[in-house]
Amino acid sequence: MKQFVYTVDIPGQKKSVNIRELLFNRYKHLVKNITNDNDEVIARFFDDLLYDLCQDDKNIEQYSFLDKLIILLTVRAICIAPNLELSVTCPITQKQFNSVAQISDIITKLQKLNLPEDIYTSKKIYNNGELIIELGMPSTLNIKERDLTIINTVIKKIFLNKKDITGSKEQIIDHLPVTVLKDIREYIEYFNRNLRDINLLSIQSPYAPLDTMVNVPLNLFSNSVIEFLKICFKRGLLSFYEIEYFLINKLNIDYELIKTSTPAELNIYINFYKDERAEEEKAERKNNLNLP
Repeated sequence: MKQFVYTVDIPGQKKSVNIRELLFNRYKHLVKNITNDNDEVIARFFDDLLYDLCQDDKNIEQYSFLDKLIILLTVRAICIAPNLELSVTCPITQKQFNSVAQISDIITKLQKLNLPEDIYTSKKIYNNGELIIELGMPSTLNIKERDLTIINTVIKKIFLNKKDITGSKEQIIDHLPVTVLKDIREYIEYFNRNLRDINLLSIQSPYAPLDTMVNVPLNLFSNSVIEFLKICFKRGLLSFYEIEYFLINKLNIDYELIKTSTPAELNIYINFYKDERAEEEKAERKNNLNLP
């Protein structure tokens, strides 16, 4: 039997994709990687997760970082929790305060970004079509601001004499003409200009004037994207073992069911137990009041 799927709209591909659920065991392994705090490993794990959850789509490697971000935030909202609880530091007073953001609001904002069409795909033609290069948004979630790394990630297709040589792009980047490299760098600057003023979150500090906001920018080159995803998915590792212990020993739930459930579903079982215990305690207090 096929696993349950849900859909999400991604602007870069101009379509909806089906996504499988993030199960408890896979989430635990993701948190282990986040706890280890190696951004390259974490980014690879997120990519592997996208391949697993979007297996019906054969073009996952073409997804932009923006598409990937929207999908992962949708996974977070549906399979874990719809809100994001944050501990924020006021930039003026340095006092800490708590804030709650609705992930659906962030997803909607990203889906409705009014970006120029050529930021998603830009085709450059040289020597009467002898060399054609297609540029587009970077697909990686974690990028170091090194020239060749950035150039590599924005090149989507390379055709030489009508032959697709994209698979060899890492070997030929050093040999591209100066005019081609100049056009690619101009696209990167154009990409940056269009995204630099966009924030994933803007939070008002209660300890500062109304125009003082704590912003989380949508800046791929400052590591803000991977850092934001780490905040969204991070959780105390010990809590996973506490949940497993509680569900197995207190609720007598089989471990196979735990492995094949989402974290949100397991929270429902826990909340049922809490509600039941609250009703029992309420009944006990009532009986004690009726004692002679």
